[in-house]
Amino acid sequence: MSRTSLRFALLCCALLGLPAARPAPAAPTLLPDSTTVERWTLPNGLDVVTQHVPGAGAVSVTWGYRIGLDDDPADRQGLASLLAEVAFTASAGTVPERTHDEMESLRPEGWSLKVTRHQSLFTETATPAQFAGVLHQAAMRMRGVTVTDAALGRALVTVRRQLGARYFGAPDQMLHWQVREYARGLDPAGVSTLAAAKGLDRETPRSIQEALARAYVPANGVLALAGDLSGVDLHAALAGEFGGIPGGVRRPDPAPVRLDSATAVLPRPEVSGPVGVVGIIAPALTDSLHPSFYLAMLFAGTRARQAWGLVDPPLTMRFQYALLDDPELARFYPKLGTRDPEAPEALGARFDDLVDELFSMSITLDSYDEFRRGVLWLLGGPMNTETAANVRRSRGALNLLCSSAASRALWGSDAFWTEYRRRLDPTVTPAVTFWGRWLLDPRHKVRLMLVPPR
Repeated sequence: MSRTSLRFALLCCALLGLPAARPAPAAPTLLPDSTTVERWTLPNGLDVVTQHVPGAGAVSVTWGYRIGLDDDPADRQGLASLLAEVAFTASAGTVPERTHDEMESLRPEGWSLKVTRHQSLFTETATPAQFAGVLHQAAMRMRGVTVTDAALGRALVTVRRQLGARYFGAPDQMLHWQVREYARGLDPAGVSTLAAAKGLDRETPRSIQEALARAYVPANGVLALAGDLSGVDLHAALAGEFGGIPGGVRRPDPAPVRLDSATAVLPRPEVSGPVGVVGIIAPALTDSLHPSFYLAMLFAGTRARQAWGLVDPPLTMRFQYALLDDPELARFYPKLGTRDPEAPEALGARFDDLVDELFSMSITLDSYDEFRRGVLWLLGGPMNTETAANVRRSRGALNLLCSSAASRALWGSDAFWTEYRRRLDPTVTPAVTFWGRWLLDPRHKVRLMLVPPR
């Protein structure tokens, strides 16, 4: 069909109120790691992405939606977490209610429920013999759960317990979660209000059911499969299980997150000495320079582990940057000396020393490429030999492969991630040293320190 004919056909469809034909799905892509990736969209708008991993001993199923923590209304903090908890545990059709404790026996191969800043993701893993049953139950949950007073009450208890642990539990959790809230402009009182989630007391089974019906719909969602998918006609199976679910409406893309520099010191009885985190505000994920920033963070995080040494309790790591979960903020946990003051300036000084040292080093293209190849599989590229072997034998690695594919699909198109991977090549984007001034600029830093009460 010529371009003129195609435009005419689309115009006729629009004038007649008929849906335009969806483009044919792209052919499956065979990656150098011997896995096959395919992506298509069902007529109801559900994005599907599959990765056939020959020889894998299980199949991982992830479904999810474009709604996350940053979508919570100001007066109903915790709503996205509550919706996810209800959707995952309430009864669905003939599938009864379930608890987190029961999931350990129901899905011994692995499972997860994750609500990130912009997404809600559910993963269940099964043996090949259980695959059809798990897929059917996932479809029933996507069709909608039954929200009762009891189910909502149990979900509220779970969500409030999780919020309390995040913001006022172990010091490492406090640092991780609270630093993001200070970057969003909250103060200690605002963080306490967020953790209490009192606004959720106004929710009813009907209000939750209606909220799920708006956001948890195929047009706003994704289904990802990873594992040994041989012998299964996936197009027919998924069309039969998921194709009849009403499509609904896709949520608009979230507005750019506004994070600003901030500083806070909090007295906490759990610590015997000062500990803290330096958050680095990142450029937008859609910025063409973001792949270069990501490479820089991988280098800086590795150097942080080397320079600051093993972590001592209550810290558990030196660096975090979850690209798909929270791309707006990278986190560093400096090692403080015995003579360092109990002040955020000490955190900043230790971090700046690291940056000065890192960007005075000579970094080869081979070093760049080693980091790039190590993360390509999380971004839709091929796995290296070690990772491919681990995915075949480790359920946790298989789950990560699957949930990452789902998260990428919610973030953007295949074309977006293809271009992102291209720009991750150090010969295409600026070198790591390009980011020295960005990392040293106080406008890009969020510092949070916990100190013993005095």
